[in-house]
Amino acid sequence: MNKKRIQASELEALRRKAEAMLKLGLKNNLDIPESKEEMQRIVHELAVYQIELEMQQDELLQARLNLEEGLESYTDLYDFAPLAYLTLDRNGKILKANLTATTVLGVDRSSLVGDRLGMFIISEDLPGFNAMLERVFKSRDHEHCEVTLLVDGTRSFSADRSPSGRAADEQGHRVRIVAVQSGNGRECRAVLSDLHMQKQEEIVDTSLEAQIQERKTAPQRVPAGAVSDFNHNLLDKVLHSRIRFAALSYLSSVHEASFVDIRKKVSTTDGNLSVHMRILESAEYISCDKDFKARKPQTIYRITPRGKDAWINYKDRLLSFAAE
Repeated sequence: MNKKRIQASELEALRRKAEAMLKLGLKNNLDIPESKEEMQRIVHELAVYQIELEMQQDELLQARLNLEEGLESYTDLYDFAPLAYLTLDRNGKILKANLTATTVLGVDRSSLVGDRLGMFIISEDLPGFNAMLERVFKSRDHEHCEVTLLVDGTRSFSADRSPSGRAADEQGHRVRIVAVQSGNGRECRAVLSDLHMQKQEEIVDTSLEAQIQERKTAPQRVPAGAVSDFNHNLLDKVLHSRIRFAALSYLSSVHEASFVDIRKKVSTTDGNLSVHMRILESAEYISCDKDFKARKPQTIYRITPRGKDAWINYKDRLLSFAAE
């Protein structure tokens, strides 16, 4: 529905309300002017007042459209965020959830809302989660706990076994829950992050940190066909990975590529690719920009001159080894 149609329909609705109020006697003291001059003055004032109201109406409609567009953008950012976002009440009942949360917990959003988050946590970790929830509603500070979720979001129906018959130590993956009380004090916002992925990132980042620092200067290119003694330490460890090399190779052949396009080309998962792309970005081999396409957020990557040199040098090293 366009702006003019909205304006016309709303003005018509306002007129009907005004006429109804007049019939009810809310405007029963009508002063009829006695002279023609007074009548002309009143008509002029009414015409000016009508124009003012129309201008105000236009501004209000534009403000509403802007708010609707902003709400749609923030809704997309909320739903497609890489972390699981939940809104919980004092009893741990899920009031709101983004799409990532439905993936993590393995339940459709229509079925997820109204469930208690504790139903997705193994029995051994429930006391810690409940204690954290109690602390959240006693203070305004951020509180956290670490729990293990049941496999594929399977709800817990007993203290010792899940419906699938697996023992607690065979279930799910470890997550960190960070929560803070909302402004109204009746609910809290919670974020779930995968601890396994975080630890994997920390290990990879630590092992490559020294080499990334060494390669802040442009790497020396080795001419194709040059012969040198085989030494694996000469290989760029940042690129000595199938996923990172494949991603950088693809970026070298195109002007730019989105996260989704790169994931399809290198055939990996979102979480795995995210780790490797951050490593390439830390080494200044790629640049990263956030953009919107069809009102949906997307990440765009481009290869940098340093990354282009590193990619060429890595290939030349391999060719020099093969030439021997």
